[in-house]
Amino acid sequence: RRSTGGGRWRESVWVGVIRCESAWVGAEMAVGNILAVMTILLWTVVSVSVHIPRLIKAWGLPAAIPILVVFYSLVTCTLMSYIQVSLRDPGYVPKGLTPIEGKDIPQLCKKCNNGKPARTHHCSVCKRCVMKMDHHCPWVDNCVGFKNYKFFMLFVGYGTVTSGLAMALVITSITSRPGAVSAWDKAMIANLVILTLGALFATCMCLNHSSYLLTNQTTLEDLKKIPSDTYDMGVYENLRSVCGDSAWCWLVPCVWGVTRYNGIHWDRPDKVSVAPRSSV
Repeated sequence: RRSTGGGRWRESVWVGVIRCESAWVGAEMAVGNILAVMTILLWTVVSVSVHIPRLIKAWGLPAAIPILVVFYSLVTCTLMSYIQVSLRDPGYVPKGLTPIEGKDIPQLCKKCNNGKPARTHHCSVCKRCVMKMDHHCPWVDNCVGFKNYKFFMLFVGYGTVTSGLAMALVITSITSRPGAVSAWDKAMIANLVILTLGALFATCMCLNHSSYLLTNQTTLEDLKKIPSDTYDMGVYENLRSVCGDSAWCWLVPCVWGVTRYNGIHWDRPDKVSVAPRSSV
């Protein structure tokens, strides 16, 4: 009996050690991804900041200041959106949710033993069910779902515009100097290549998710081949369901503003009478 008990104790210890190591590796990856995003954003800011004297000389102070104010405002909005999508609750299903009457009847998630409304998926990383889950994003170390998808869209959107403007400013600075290309300009051209790659990646992400936003679809629903018009309520209403009831708050990276929807019930076209059943 003592031997059996000791074996079970050693086994439980090893299981605990493995879980701790797994959690530590996951935490290291998350911190690494977040630092990578912050480094890219800082690199973009520095790439433009070192060209400010040239830009002022080329355009003049009255013309350069408004453009630089726009650039740094976009950087601020990008950073605020990133913080929001990283730290905000993505839309975890409330604990203790039980099936209720209505056309969107929550199922039961066998993994967390909780109600599971339509369009909800269980995240294997967060160990929780997320309403209208789009995907788990390692770059923000959080799920992207009902309550933070707006900020994810703003992050990739503002990031795309910011990187595009940064490229334009660097190109203007390089081409504004007459004469032979200096060693500094060659280094800036190499830097421009890096900015271009970042801008292309951000643009692809923005265009891909813009199509989901306009049709009220998620990445997981697309991968599951659920028809794109299943939850489509029209462009305006689709935008309201993600970005907020009022159009005045759609581009604000610190206000969610969605009150019409709760992530459990969804208005859909009349031709759709039953919600697609998501697997556990």
